[in-house]
Amino acid sequence: MRDLAPQPSRPTTNWSIGLMRAPDIAGFATAATPSRPIISEHDLTALGGVMAADPFAIKVDGVWQVFFEMVTRHAPDGVIATACSRDLITWEPQGTVLDTGSHLSYPFVFEHQGGIFMMPESKRTREIAIYEATAFPRRWKHVRTIIRGRYFDASLVHYDNRFWLFAGCLSYGLRVFHAAHPLGPWRPHAWPFLRCYAPAAARPGGRPIVEEGRLIRFAQDNQSHYGHQLRAWHVTRLSPFWFAETPLLASPLLRPAGHGWNGRCMHHIDPHPLPEGGFVAFVDGCP
Repeated sequence: MRDLAPQPSRPTTNWSIGLMRAPDIAGFATAATPSRPIISEHDLTALGGVMAADPFAIKVDGVWQVFFEMVTRHAPDGVIATACSRDLITWEPQGTVLDTGSHLSYPFVFEHQGGIFMMPESKRTREIAIYEATAFPRRWKHVRTIIRGRYFDASLVHYDNRFWLFAGCLSYGLRVFHAAHPLGPWRPHAWPFLRCYAPAAARPGGRPIVEEGRLIRFAQDNQSHYGHQLRAWHVTRLSPFWFAETPLLASPLLRPAGHGWNGRCMHHIDPHPLPEGGFVAFVDGCP
């Protein structure tokens, strides 16, 4: 979650994770946010945690597993922790699953060809690295560093028979890479930057998704302050040589409630389609 861009410093505590439902992606703009989060600092007391943010979830053998950045009272740097649930109502924090000794956040978890992988933000070590679960969900091994550089919030999606990776860089810049396989080799887009100093449109804010053939990506809107709100973008043209997108909605997809656990910020979404229809999404916020 940390960035080099000039901005007011954010609080290191009180970020929490919530759960929302909507009939489609656009519906999250008008969906009611829950009055209480599913994971907050109070749920992490036994683990020494003081915040939970950047949730990414995966369902394995009927169990929802959500991974998130956790900062503890004992160290300033984030680690990756997890919590599980069978019913999306009762959640059990399970502790730290990845700690490299350097700040970690944004644990983008995904499945590919039967394996479960995680791509956490680790820009302090100047790399985008992928880990594979050896004993899910607690044990992970480093598989490959796919891209070198100070990138943050890297987000992966499979679209038009190719894997695409959106990554934030510099001060509110956006780069994209493409590959035939998540482990690469990855090639940069022909355009060096898809966005340059775009506080409302550059920094990735969650899992891109293909809904009814449309590629939708999410970007933090930090014009007011860091982590203020989230916007959705419909990518209308994407190839190794071209890129175009338009706002999915005129208004933000997620915005702070003005009070409560998400009163000041909402900057992340991880949406998942449900078998019965509609979507469930893991979001975060701070008061």
